[in-house]
Amino acid sequence: MLQRGTEYVETVGLTLGMNVALIEQLASEAGVSVKQFHKVWASSEAFLADLFTELANQAQIDRADTQTLLTTWQYLGIRAQDLHTAEGRRRLLFDIIRTAAEYNFDVVTVSGKWRTYAALSTTILSWPEGEARTRVLDALRASELAFVETMESFYRNVLPMLGYRLKPQFANDYQPFVVAAASVIEGLGIVRSTVPALVGAHFEFSGENGEQESWSVASLAYIGVLDAFFDPDLDYVPEEAIARLSGGFDVTPSM
Repeated sequence: MLQRGTEYVETVGLTLGMNVALIEQLASEAGVSVKQFHKVWASSEAFLADLFTELANQAQIDRADTQTLLTTWQYLGIRAQDLHTAEGRRRLLFDIIRTAAEYNFDVVTVSGKWRTYAALSTTILSWPEGEARTRVLDALRASELAFVETMESFYRNVLPMLGYRLKPQFANDYQPFVVAAASVIEGLGIVRSTVPALVGAHFEFSGENGEQESWSVASLAYIGVLDAFFDPDLDYVPEEAIARLSGGFDVTPSM
């Protein structure tokens, strides 16, 4: 039933209501009788709470876009020589953001699981206080924290590699930046359905050697958030950073 309910939501979208006819339809498609259904769930609301919890749990594997993270690390290895100068590092940062942020925006925020997660995050607050609402919120919170931890590990590896460090006001805590950056990308994903032309706009800027580079709204907004949280690292040693590229990600929590 939960699998069929998940498929239904991914096909038609999220709904806060589940009437008897829909329950009977899903049960029939799942090969479950209505009597069997009620042996497990006392009401449609109880089933809906379990379904929403399942949807929140599934979102954990959908938001971080692991392929983008791995591709970025590999790209750093290819462009390692650019790490020797401040100008090269800034150019490399811009190239990564300009491509990765736009790709992440286009891939993650069009996925069915992400759309369901975004809708669930906003609509669950309209549920009355109670055990079911608390359980779904707990699952959403766990999904969010799993995403933050994954992205925190990524940024702790990549941004110091590019010669950037958190501003001292943040006390080496990357999580506020992770949340702010994700909110920009995912917020644009939400409003894309209503103002697609604005969200999908691109702008031309002069790059190295006067070449024109196309920047999306998502990439420009992402750079703005990053500059608000990070400064160039004045103690950066290029040789140490380049040597680290062969070692892979360091996922040891920072103390």
